[in-house]
Amino acid sequence: MKNYFYLGKKEPEYRQLLSQSCIRIEDKVIPLSRVVSAEQVHGSHIHICTKDDSGAGFGDKAKIAAADGLITQVPHQYLMIRTADCAPVLMMDKRHRAVAAVHSGREGTRQNIVRKAIDMLQQHFGILPQDLCVWVGACICAEHYQVSPELYEEFITSMQEQGLHPKLNKDNQLDIRLAVFQQLLSAGVAFRDIDQDMNCTHEDHGYHSFRRDGGNLRQINLVGIEHE
Repeated sequence: MKNYFYLGKKEPEYRQLLSQSCIRIEDKVIPLSRVVSAEQVHGSHIHICTKDDSGAGFGDKAKIAAADGLITQVPHQYLMIRTADCAPVLMMDKRHRAVAAVHSGREGTRQNIVRKAIDMLQQHFGILPQDLCVWVGACICAEHYQVSPELYEEFITSMQEQGLHPKLNKDNQLDIRLAVFQQLLSAGVAFRDIDQDMNCTHEDHGYHSFRRDGGNLRQINLVGIEHE
């Protein structure tokens, strides 16, 4: 067994896939019938997938309702997270027992969705935090993520209540990437097993950015378990 993951950029774009039957990434072809897509409502609900969930979000099959995180142990089932400033977080077990894909935006990060995913991997599959390799994809940087004073205070308070040390500033700028990184470390994932794409989706035009461009274009991020 082996893990497969893909952290996307502008192409292939999510909505382009809806009229196709597969995802083509370089020389790899993934049938949409094997992909699972979550509704992504900026919450912290995580769904454990079964074989019957394959194809969710494509054709006539609805996305996994109210979920911002997905977990699977089904081989050749690929979990998809769509992003355009929020952080995609892909978790892979070194022993290939299960994988997880998490959509961690402001609210998901405030609710510590990555910690919830790690706890569920341990509870349902016996996967310890030190068994994980985690990839955090490109997201918006703090310089370009200014929010209202109320949202800033709510976010900072939640981070502090989790025992974390968020970056404080007088401009109400949130550092999602730093918060997710601290949450992963706090949950027990080893520093050496966390890899981050440090690109800012707002600054780098190779990515879709909702704050920069508006609209509904999204990059796709995938993780799955495959047979050798």
